[in-house]
Amino acid sequence: MKSGSGRTLLKSLLAIALLAWVASGLPWSDTLVYVIEPSDSSTLLEVEGTIHGGWREQQVTFEFDPLADVGGGWPAVVQDAVRGGARLDVERRAQDQAGFEWRPGMPRVFLDLEAQGLVAAFAGLLLGLAFGVTRWWRILHLAGCQSSWWNTLRLSCLGLFFNLVLPGITGGDLPKALMVVRENPGRRADALASVVIDRLVGLWSLVLLACGVIWMTGEGFDVLRLPSAAAFGLLSTAMVLVLLPGPRRVMRMDSLISRLPQAERIKKLEHAALLYRGHGIELVVSVLLSFGNHLSVIAATYAISQAFGSSLDFETLVGVVAVANLITALPLSPGGWGVGEAAFGTLFKLVGSAVSLGVAISVTYRLCTVALGLAGGVFMLWPGTARLSREELEEQP
Repeated sequence: MKSGSGRTLLKSLLAIALLAWVASGLPWSDTLVYVIEPSDSSTLLEVEGTIHGGWREQQVTFEFDPLADVGGGWPAVVQDAVRGGARLDVERRAQDQAGFEWRPGMPRVFLDLEAQGLVAAFAGLLLGLAFGVTRWWRILHLAGCQSSWWNTLRLSCLGLFFNLVLPGITGGDLPKALMVVRENPGRRADALASVVIDRLVGLWSLVLLACGVIWMTGEGFDVLRLPSAAAFGLLSTAMVLVLLPGPRRVMRMDSLISRLPQAERIKKLEHAALLYRGHGIELVVSVLLSFGNHLSVIAATYAISQAFGSSLDFETLVGVVAVANLITALPLSPGGWGVGEAAFGTLFKLVGSAVSLGVAISVTYRLCTVALGLAGGVFMLWPGTARLSREELEEQP
């Protein structure tokens, strides 16, 4: 088995294992919760059953499971309802008071999805794509790779499509670069460097956004402060070493690179990347376009969360999505499946929301990006689109 195929298989197995692990911890039945002491999260009583009516309302009718076991601590009305097999009308407790809450199971969450939220989500994703395309288009021109905005959009959409059909390639970056090389013969290193710089600026902006929210809000995100700061420091160091000659000399980067495997290829990429250090204004514009891209994607996710009935505000969701997307940017599984669901579920729990909501939002967001990637495959039929062989696509830059 080729090493590329082996990596893809391992990533697919990891995605399946993570999805199975996430699914095993999800609530598949509706749950009624009675909060005895609001200041102590451990004083909760839970019983499974079925929610009748809209679970987002202030009052629902809860039908108890016939085998439900309720002991001491539950109000008498609950114990009577369970013994009689009846339904009980319950009202959501006020904040900081004892009383009832309910958590929808996964089937209920998806059944109550509002379709108009998906329309708004696609609009946000398309706007985010436009920001991302504009950023890469400007970087390509700095690299001397001539491409119209429309052609850059075509290449970006093809990259999204290849990311679906060849899930071992993160973000479809390599297919995009190879197609740019075919359209700009003799500028392979410049084309590859444009993709690397584009990805690096995008990631740096995402980490900066996550850090800003985590350190400004603090609520629920305290545990992420140090990891986010460390990630920002590492990426900032990488940016400095790529673009500034002084720190490179201090770190003896040229000597270090010469000892690495594929040193000549790395040096060509590095030389191409150095073209950007004299264009500070363009890099600032790229960062601003990256913020536009990330905020559009977050707005799309917010629309999905609202369609599911989530009560998280936009500011909190900025932190959740920024951190989750940063984690899924790591090439651990095809398309981030499994990793994203675990991240969203954990982060939603961290900010006091339902894990099932986080996972449902992640799955729906990922399905929307799959639909967008499949739509990008239409450009495979575009006149003049180059056909890439499997060997080319598996080739490492």
